[in-house]
This record gives sequence, structure tokens and C-alpha cells, in this order.
Amino acid sequence: MSRIKAYLELIRYPLFAIPIVATLPGALIASEGQLTWRVAAALIIALFGYFAGMIKNDYFHRETDALTNPERPLPSNRLTPKQALVPASIIYALCVLCGFLLNVKAGLLVMALVAISHLYNAFFKAKGILGSLTLPLGIGMLNVFGALVVSGSVPRLVWYAFGATTLYDLGTHITTTFKDISRDREHGITTTPVQLGIRPALFLSAAATILAFVVALLPYWLEDPLIQKSYAVWVILGVLAAIITRIPLYLQPNEKNGYFALQGSMIGSIMFFPCLIGAQVSVIISAAVILPLLLVTMFLLRITRQEV
Repeated sequence: MSRIKAYLELIRYPLFAIPIVATLPGALIASEGQLTWRVAAALIIALFGYFAGMIKNDYFHRETDALTNPERPLPSNRLTPKQALVPASIIYALCVLCGFLLNVKAGLLVMALVAISHLYNAFFKAKGILGSLTLPLGIGMLNVFGALVVSGSVPRLVWYAFGATTLYDLGTHITTTFKDISRDREHGITTTPVQLGIRPALFLSAAATILAFVVALLPYWLEDPLIQKSYAVWVILGVLAAIITRIPLYLQPNEKNGYFALQGSMIGSIMFFPCLIGAQVSVIISAAVILPLLLVTMFLLRITRQEV
């Protein structure tokens, strides 16, 4: 049981909904709102690939974690580096194989996503703005992956989802680095706030987040008038979540408010990332997808003592 608990900590299980909601728009838009086996396959591959990336993150940063987060599974010796590296690599390989079994384009994109994850974890995470740009690109590309798995092509609406997701996650990534800013400075870890300065980093985060909401609303004005415009309710809820949880950080940029912004961003992501599925299905159906994921995430964030 202790080993299972250690692996659950490695994969950051309270964040399980993030790869799901990032993949859903592409998959459901491509399937025209139908929950097919290909939609399910896309979600499962994205979820396990995300978990593998989390494990690799702790593998590559185990020496730094020994100083900043010694209670994590690897620095605390509850798992060996090999016990992290091997399963993560196997999961990545299985994700690539499953992608190619679905179609060549999906397989190639899985390979690209694995490469992005590896570059972020192994090289770019502690490279300031470069790290803040790399990871959101991978999260945004999950929209494209979902569409390719389902149909082998990428509908125009999915590209709006890609842009909105990437920009929102860029803003999120910058704000969440504030939760460790003192430790990062102490140990010479370069994050975007450390590299650019606190105020420029907060400005960049705000600009990316605002642009994300604008991109998400573009179909409301530019696309087929027959789309379900009620999807805008999820954009509005995302705006509210961002404002409420980030204002304290902008007023007092410290670690406590950075962690609060992180939790708010997770909740906001679950409402915002899949917002464009509501352009093709009713708000009731989209709520039936989004709200359970939101409630489970809020529950896990509340009960877990793990720092996510």
C-alpha cells in the first residue's frame, strides 16, 4: 500500500481531470458531440501520458526536490529512480503504440507530445519563460490529438480550442510558479517570475489569460450562427474563477497566494478548457461532462495533503 500511495503522489492524482478536459474539445467536436469508443480512447491515452509526464518530472528533478520537497517519493526513498523511470517509459511507449494503432497522424502527434514532455521535464522546466511556453503548448496540442484520434482531421473549431487552452495554461503556469518562488530563488532555480521579475511575469500571465478568453469567444461571433452560443457560460465561469483566485496574488505576490491561484487555475481549467464542446451540444450535456470532473477535483484538492 505504501508503494501504491507513493505512485499516486508521483502522478499528482488530484489533477487527473486536466488531460481529460484538454482532450475533450478536440475529440467531441470531431465526433460532432457523440461519445464514441474513439473519444474514450483519446481520453485514456491522454490521461496515462499525462501521468507518465508527472512521473518523469519527479525523476528528472529528484536532486532539486531533495532540497525543496524532501517528502516526495523519490527524495524520501519511498521509490527508487528506476522504479519511477521504468513505468513512465513503458507508459509512454504504450501511448505511442496505441496512437499508431488508431491512425498514423495520431501516433506521430503522440510522439511529438512525448518529446515536448521530455524537453520540458529534462531541460526547460527551470529555464524561465522557455519552460512556461513549452508545457502549455503540449496541453493545447491535446485538443488536436483528440480530433486526430476521432476523425484523422482537425475541424476549424478545434484550433480555437487549441489557442485558448495554450494561452490559458501559459497564464496558469506563470502564476503557479509563485507558490515556490522563495525556494526557487534560494536554490538558483530559474522560473518566469525569477527571470523576468514579479510584475512583468504577472503582466504576462494576465495578458495570456485575457487573450485565452478572447480566443474562446471568437466562434461566438465568427463561426456558423447555428452553433450553440450558450457555451459562453463556461467562458464566463472561467473568467470568474481566474479573477477571484488571482486577485490576492496580484495584490500580494507570495507563496500562499500562489498556491491559492494554482488551485483556482485547476478549477478554472476544468470549466474553461472544454468550453467549446458546448458549441455543439446543449449546455445541459456539457454540464453533465464538466460538473462531475469539477466536483471530484475540488474534493480531491480539499482532502489531499499532497502539494500539487
